Amino acid sequence: MEARLLKRTDMDFLQRSIPGVLIYAFMWPMLAWGMEFNDRAPTFSYTFSTLFIVTSILRLAHGILTQPFYAANPNAWRMTMYVLAFIHSCTLALLFILVLIIPEYRDLAMAVALIVVGLLSGASASLSPKPIFTQFYIGSLAFPATLVSFLVEEFRFLSPLFAATWIYFIFLGRRFYNEYQRAFHIEMRLKENQVKLERLNETDTLTGIYNRQYFDNALDMQWDLASRSENSLSILFLDLDHFKKINDNFGHLAGDQVLCHAAHLFSEIARRKTDMIARYGGEEFAIILPATEKQDALDLAEQIRHAIENTPCRSDQGLIHLTVSIGVNSVVPSPQGSPVTFLDQADQALYQAKNNGRNQIMFAAAQAGSTSLD
Repeated sequence: MEARLLKRTDMDFLQRSIPGVLIYAFMWPMLAWGMEFNDRAPTFSYTFSTLFIVTSILRLAHGILTQPFYAANPNAWRMTMYVLAFIHSCTLALLFILVLIIPEYRDLAMAVALIVVGLLSGASASLSPKPIFTQFYIGSLAFPATLVSFLVEEFRFLSPLFAATWIYFIFLGRRFYNEYQRAFHIEMRLKENQVKLERLNETDTLTGIYNRQYFDNALDMQWDLASRSENSLSILFLDLDHFKKINDNFGHLAGDQVLCHAAHLFSEIARRKTDMIARYGGEEFAIILPATEKQDALDLAEQIRHAIENTPCRSDQGLIHLTVSIGVNSVVPSPQGSPVTFLDQADQALYQAKNNGRNQIMFAAAQAGSTSLD
């Protein structure tokens, strides 16, 4: 959570500071031009114009290069952002100090003072994702303004105003950060709850594997993918033998433990990331095997059959021995084929296995609209 909050504050700090960067770039050149200060003190005026514009360009370049820079070294990216922002605040503070202490520049003092107050206000809100830096930033503007205006008798009345503004924006920035942090945690909890709900909608609550609804959607998708790529697609349809007797003899709680035991064994054997195991309904399970040909599917089915037969379930009622019947189907899907028919043939192979005595594997016949892998 803290790592996500740090990255979020980095990105929000960057995005929120962009309007301020543009203001920094043009506020002094426009003010100096509008008050014809360029003609009176060209060196002074153009020096500060250059400082503001160059620093703004560097901050914009830093923002543009965020993706590769942040991925390579987030700490260096973060420090660069802080340093550039601090240079801007110190440049403005120095400008205000000079227009106050140099008598012939004092006609600009009130205009620059308004800029300082405006940027203090903006910083308390826009830079609030970084509360400690925000306090230093506000202090780097407010402290020199408070001190120098106190030392210059003509503008001493501004000193208590700057001091009060300083204190107010510190508390305001802290409040903004608390609200920001609270909103972030609420957003994260909502996202986590959404993920949990989505997971509940796609998984079987008893066994923890996928449910019937997710299986149906996955089968359609895998059929389309295999059809486009002309790859084989296999499916295992599994049914625990004599499951009703297990419930009758050992109870439904033991039956639930048997289902979980079987799902665990299926997951241990069908371990590829692309394999999809689902509880189809009751004691029936299905496993979708993308890019799997007939013999590989039959080999996997035999591994499962053997594991189920030789790994009894340890229930509260003692050891419960199990067997499983499996229907297998493998095809190369075509656009004219149907995943419903593909599944139905695997189901028919399953019931043939059960009718032949259970605890065995049967392979389905070829279907129309697909290429058999027999």
